[in-house]
Amino acid sequence: MPRYRADEHLAYFCTITTLEWLAVFVDRRYAEPVFDSLRYCRRQKGLKVMAYVLMPNHLHLIAGCDGDLHAVIRDFKRYTSRSVHDLLKSEGRQTLLRWLSEATEPGRRAAGELGLWQPGFHPQAVTSPAVFQQKLRYLHDNPVRKGLVLSPQDWWYSSARITAGLRDWPMDVDPWDA
Repeated sequence: MPRYRADEHLAYFCTITTLEWLAVFVDRRYAEPVFDSLRYCRRQKGLKVMAYVLMPNHLHLIAGCDGDLHAVIRDFKRYTSRSVHDLLKSEGRQTLLRWLSEATEPGRRAAGELGLWQPGFHPQAVTSPAVFQQKLRYLHDNPVRKGLVLSPQDWWYSSARITAGLRDWPMDVDPWDA
């Protein structure tokens, strides 16, 4: 059995990383497709997102699903890959497009597929309130550890803004049921 498998209807701490850890989400234009897709998956595919942080080169979620979490994440990655590539092409971002193309697996590249994300999403089951709090702190503190902001709620692309009681954030969250 694979080490990272989301077979049960639990919440999972997930990490979704860009190819070669390329810093793609450095501008709101490139982050919007990520949040558009997450919102769609919440409305249409049963995805539950309890917490999130989008970093320049990866996304952390605490998420679960009424159905197949692996299928939902696969669809999320496919949509965001196409959307971000289309945006990069329309803006003439040739260097980043070339880097992403070179980082895409040769078989996928030969089939004309557009790479953005590394394979997998490394789900780790959230099995108790203590584990949830530990993962939530890790996720929300990520931008602070990377030196991007001084406080977790200062990072726009984070559910820390919600927990801090601020008035604006990119996406709502779902409650966690222990």
